Amino acid sequence: MLDTIAWYTPLFGTVSLLIVARYYSDWKNWRKYYPTILFINLVSLFAYILTVDNPLWLYHETFLFPNRMIHEFRLILFVFPSIILLYLTFYPYKSVMLKQLGYIILWGIALSIVEVVFVLLKIITYHNGWNMVWSVVIWFIILPVIAIHHKKPIWVWLICAVFSVFVIIYFNIPFLDWSK
Repeated sequence: MLDTIAWYTPLFGTVSLLIVARYYSDWKNWRKYYPTILFINLVSLFAYILTVDNPLWLYHETFLFPNRMIHEFRLILFVFPSIILLYLTFYPYKSVMLKQLGYIILWGIALSIVEVVFVLLKIITYHNGWNMVWSVVIWFIILPVIAIHHKKPIWVWLICAVFSVFVIIYFNIPFLDWSK
């Protein structure tokens, strides 16, 4: 039973997210969010390329998504743009910092719960020292980064560069391994 649910979950989740984003986000002004969508997609692509031989997480075969690369395309083309549109549409920029923090926490919890479901269904597995705690940390870093990028993109490049160096060193990712 769980195998059947797991088999269709990424497709169902992606289509559902697209529908919700279409009807509840600022879809008609998507161009306003496009630079941030491209930025997050570039970060995701960079992470994929860096870890292709030493993955920190792996997506397993599901309906229409037979391998990690196809899952990454699903994320880049459909999931991340939908999340960013929804997240930034309702982000409380003009509110006090506490309300913004609450918004980030709410989204971080929701996205972490989705990831827990994917782990429990064995759609995603962790490797090379990565675990659920790191995924939660990433969500709580990337969500403010998305909001900052939307308003002040230069600072985000610096934040991502520093965090990328940390991840490369901490997880011993062979960044400059020219022997292959």
